[in-house]
Parts: sequence; structure tokens; C-alpha cells
Amino acid sequence: MFLKKNKIFKFKSSVLFKLKKKLKIEEVSIKTIQDHQVLIKIKYTSICRSQIMEIDGLRGRDKFLPHLLGHEASGTVVTLGKKVKKFKIGDKVIAGWIQTNQKKYKGFKLDIFNKNKKVNSGPITTFGNYSLIYENRLVKKPNNLTMREATLYGCALPTGAGMVINQVRPKKNDSVLVLGLGAIGLSAVAALQCMGVKNIVAVDYNNERLRLAKKLGANYLLNSKNNNFEKNLKVLFPKGFDKCIESAGKTKTIEFGFSCIKDKVGKLYFASHPDNKSLIKLKPHDLIRGRKIYGSWGGNCNPEKDIPRIFRLFKKNNVNLKCLLSKNYNLNDINSAINDFKKGKVIRPIIKI
Repeated sequence: MFLKKNKIFKFKSSVLFKLKKKLKIEEVSIKTIQDHQVLIKIKYTSICRSQIMEIDGLRGRDKFLPHLLGHEASGTVVTLGKKVKKFKIGDKVIAGWIQTNQKKYKGFKLDIFNKNKKVNSGPITTFGNYSLIYENRLVKKPNNLTMREATLYGCALPTGAGMVINQVRPKKNDSVLVLGLGAIGLSAVAALQCMGVKNIVAVDYNNERLRLAKKLGANYLLNSKNNNFEKNLKVLFPKGFDKCIESAGKTKTIEFGFSCIKDKVGKLYFASHPDNKSLIKLKPHDLIRGRKIYGSWGGNCNPEKDIPRIFRLFKKNNVNLKCLLSKNYNLNDINSAINDFKKGKVIRPIIKI
């Protein structure tokens, strides 16, 4: 259908030309499709904090400018590379940054015609109406999952819920503190509730997000802006917490979470993205007394196995994810979506293509 000999396929995509600047919608083109790549037509894509970190230059030096962005989406398969066996044209898929296997494929570049410049692209990008993505970043969409909600399974749910299922593995009587109620934190709350955890404490500075956490299963809600916040937390669980999940994206919340867990058995898990130049400071004696800290890379998920697993778990427990997807934006409004996300006006902005 596309990418025939001597043919060029053109589409629109958001391009980052300079750090800390707005994305520009440009016409880009694909000249070839490699053996393990899949061309998909994007239906919905979304934005997470790591994309903001890239745009604002908070992940260190960016040697790939200009480049495309986006790593979570839902879409339809349009064209396949010669060696792609898992998908067929017309399949509905979820695109995400977490790999289904660790194969390394040769990269590719795109050309922007109107400015005659090369544009870099990683194994997955989604901020456009089409995208060329490596097959190990794609999973077939479960039946009965809407394309809109499927975007959450590209990043937020595998990271938040996956962390709970694969790493935290809580017991029902555990006390679990969740710091930061973005899409990852709220996904973690929902997974904890599905697993029957009785003591879920949700913390954020935003009362609307606290309300959503209650809706998704949190037993206790605390606003971190309250003057008595730390005192109230200690009143609830004076001996500390068995587990803490940090997803606020700041070193100080990681440090605070570590100070809240129990000696000997307390464990902190975090999947957030503080500034690349920041360092975490921990008290040595807290480590000596047996507290443990773990980073989480995509919830330790294998998307092929864990996306259907999380979907079944949430479906069985009637978890309604629509509350995380409050507003749609058009591709031309992607910079407005980014600004609203940075200001905390939306939990997960959805770009409807």
C-alpha cells in the first residue's frame, strides 16, 4: 500500500528543533521501511513527564536534535517490514517504549522536505498522524479495550500497575504509601486496590487528584500542602510503612518516602524522572537498619504478557480509567497540551489524531 519502489510516504509529525522551545508540526517523509519496522496510523497518543524532561533539556545533553517525540499511542497497522510476523495489516495495536524483547535493530532517519533537514527518530515516536515503529515496541490491543484508553497501556499502566504487580507484590495487610498522583501514581493505587491491599495512603498537593485516588481505591488521603501533613501521616501509621511508591518526580519526595518506611522490612520503589543533575540523599543508618530502595524501569514489564494481564485485572475489578483521560487535544494543539500538563491541569493529555 505504502513505500513502494521509488515512492515517498509523507505525513505530519511534531518536531523538537531546540530545547525549551515549542514543538513544530512539520511534514516528514519515509523513503524505506526496514525488515522489523511497522508503519501504523496513530489514533490517539499521550504525553508523560519523560517527554517533558526531553523538551526542557532536563535529561542531559541532547545530541539528536532535531528529533521526533512520543512513546505511547494506539493505532492501526498500515504496512509491515519483510520480517514482521506477529502483526498483519489492519491490526489494532498499542505502541509503547517498553520493549517486548531486547533485540537491537538498525536505526533510521526521516527527512523534512520543507526545510531540507534530517530529523532523528528513535525506535518509537508517536506525536504524529503516522509513525514507523519497531515491532518489539508494539502489542496487539485487547478486545473490548477502547483505542482512547489503550494509550494508557503504552506507558502509565505498565509502569504504575506493573510496578505493583511485578515488584512491590504487596500483601493484603501491608501499609502502602503512594506519593504523587499523576497517571503512574493513580495506576499504582488502582492496582493495589485490585490486589486487595487494605491500607493505601495517597498523597498529593492537588485535591482533585486525591478525589480520583479515593475513587480508585485509596483508603486515606493527605494533601502535602497541609501544614500538619507529616504529623497526620505519622498519626495514621506511627511505625512507618511497609512499602512506598514514589511517582512525584522529585528527589525530595524520594528522600521523604524513604524516611517514611519501616526499618528491616520497609521498601521504596520509584519510577519518576527527577532532573538528571539531581542527586538523592539518604541517611546511611536508614540503609544499615534494613530499609531498601529500588528503581523501576517500566514496572519491570514484558508488554506482551503484562498488558493483557493488567487489562484482565482491571476489567475483573471494574476499574474505570476514564477519569485519567479528561481532555482531548488536536495534534495542532500539542503545545497547549504540554503546557496544561506542566501546570497540572490534566493528568494525561490525550492527542486525538
